[in-house]
Amino acid sequence: MKTRLLLPLLLLASCTSTPPAHQPKQPAPGTTKAPEAAATPEQPKEEEKPKPVVPAGDVNPLDIPGKNREGYTNPYPKGSYEYFVAKPAYPRTLAVYEDADLLARMTTGNSKIIVCIPQQRARLYVEGKVAFDWPVSTGTHGHETPTGVFRILDKEKDHKSNRYGKFVNAKGRTTDSNADSSKGVPEGHTFQPASMPNWNRLTLDGVGIHGGRVVAGRRLSHGCIRTPYDVAAKLYEHTIVGMPVYISRAVEDYNRGGFVKPIDVKYRPIPGNDYTDEAPAKPQQS
Repeated sequence: MKTRLLLPLLLLASCTSTPPAHQPKQPAPGTTKAPEAAATPEQPKEEEKPKPVVPAGDVNPLDIPGKNREGYTNPYPKGSYEYFVAKPAYPRTLAVYEDADLLARMTTGNSKIIVCIPQQRARLYVEGKVAFDWPVSTGTHGHETPTGVFRILDKEKDHKSNRYGKFVNAKGRTTDSNADSSKGVPEGHTFQPASMPNWNRLTLDGVGIHGGRVVAGRRLSHGCIRTPYDVAAKLYEHTIVGMPVYISRAVEDYNRGGFVKPIDVKYRPIPGNDYTDEAPAKPQQS
């Protein structure tokens, strides 16, 4: 009799036992289950930006690939000439580089000036290093600046042109601001020669380096090497009669102390070709 009563009691106890602790508690009828808190994802580690790699010594800073692309970082130390040249705006910029220590050691025997026509830049080298780099505007089409090796023949602080200037009429009004007196002066006009301050003569027929209006990357002169007025004044303090001046259509190698590549004189620059050193394309035959 006792055995018959014990079995139903055991079955009833097993059906009403407390659920295990690891099972989630069910919400009461008529209530909404609260959402479980989302696991916080692990934050990705911030990637370190790659440090700029300084190119090998035989790479011209001007030739760094991608320096005009977004995100470019100048790899050279600030204040160095390489840093100046590796800026995206260079060489078509009015910015000037100067090394006062090199300029102080300048002599006729350890210095030279190189004028680069395709870049419209000039550089003064001292002991094979760039001591001064500045923008220039050389001769326009039909008035090209001659190329070759020259020397500073003489210097004049307040030089004036004996050929180019402006024509002024009897009322004092300028009728031609780009006048050439060799073609004659119009009747009733006077000729006022152009001022060429801080003049460094290179040829007997009137080509020289002097102060004038300069536009970065553009040719503007009648053959002279125009230099910004303030730069020309500073340059005049350092130039020496007899020092060599190279005028070239080639870009020199800074890493070899201003070595100039062979000059191509088989063609002349044409309008619109102010910033290249490429020969004009041959016309196609129809």
